[in-house]
Amino acid sequence: MSITIHRGLDQIGGCITEISTATSRVFVDMGKNLPGSGRQMSEEEEREYVANLFSRNKKENEAVIYTHAHEDHVGMFVHVPENVPQYIGEGGRELLLAKYRTLLKALLSADEVVSVKEKIRRLEAFHVWEKPRRRPKAFCIGDIVITPFYCNHSIYDAYMFLIEADGKRIWHTGDYREHVFLGKRLEKVLRAYAKDIDVLITEGTNLKKPEKCIHESVVSSKMSHVMQAFKYVFVLASSTDIDRLAAIKKAAKYAHKELYINSAYMKETMRIFTERESKVADCLYEFHPKFATKRSLDKMKRDGFVLVTGVGKMADVESMREYFSDNETVLIYSSWDGYYKTPEQVKVNPMYKMFRDSFNNVVDIHTSGHADRDTIKKVIDIVNPKDEVIIIHKEADASL
Repeated sequence: MSITIHRGLDQIGGCITEISTATSRVFVDMGKNLPGSGRQMSEEEEREYVANLFSRNKKENEAVIYTHAHEDHVGMFVHVPENVPQYIGEGGRELLLAKYRTLLKALLSADEVVSVKEKIRRLEAFHVWEKPRRRPKAFCIGDIVITPFYCNHSIYDAYMFLIEADGKRIWHTGDYREHVFLGKRLEKVLRAYAKDIDVLITEGTNLKKPEKCIHESVVSSKMSHVMQAFKYVFVLASSTDIDRLAAIKKAAKYAHKELYINSAYMKETMRIFTERESKVADCLYEFHPKFATKRSLDKMKRDGFVLVTGVGKMADVESMREYFSDNETVLIYSSWDGYYKTPEQVKVNPMYKMFRDSFNNVVDIHTSGHADRDTIKKVIDIVNPKDEVIIIHKEADASL
């Protein structure tokens, strides 16, 4: 078995790992580079890059497997040769299809419509595995055996992989974190299945940050206090982070405020989460928000509210806020602070900073979707690989 890290040893995101035998190979993730991390590529450069990857070291059996549906992990899927099968969790594919089908309803140019339709076509051909409710099921790419294990990240349906071939066992963590609502799942999975591992490949996004990540339950508690202090509450959060949305829902309930949304995509992701996970944890992941419209403004003004939104809805939020007193209005910024603090991020996508700066009252309440230093160390200690630890998805000068 051979391991090649094409990208990831010196950058966060855009990771591509190749694992091969004499007859087979799998690529783990095929993502776009993040702004400020790795060279930014045009669409044509990405196409050439992927073509070059597949032109070398060709094998009889090939596939791409995805840890989760974030763009920096799955963003170049459309450039993978059509004869190479691609695999992702069933929920991850649903999120991607919902994203592009929602985009089709927006005002796009003719070229954009063609591009989005092509992505939908390719996604519909993906192979999927179901989220394991008990023992995970393995599948094979030639003589490589892959077993996906559900893990927690800042997007729904993320996975770790046990990859076996040639008598060797690799544990690939993908992006993960420990702080969830439902107890010590990560440790239980590792102790049960990550045994007799030769090589551990783990992410290291937070290696340069000494602080411990707070749990989503703490995020929810902090939000609830703010929601009780202000009558009108806007929350900027990801449509695909099921645990953050659950934290917001829980906080709104404790604050005795109605939960609203104003995004068609968030409405669809919440439908997916409710359909797939409503029976888990006493309906924690069951969502039935109201959709904010002009007709609902009078009620919202009278009773107060919590409205979860995204930066793409900034214009809608601005027009809405005319009805509400600024002194009674707050934005809970529940996204990565680098979006408004890091110059490279602000340059590429200024909407986060613009959105945040438009409010007089702002409170940042967030926690990372990635493992902190202590968790990474614990994972290494539990897995205790025989040969090597490889840390990817990290800054070049980061170390443990």
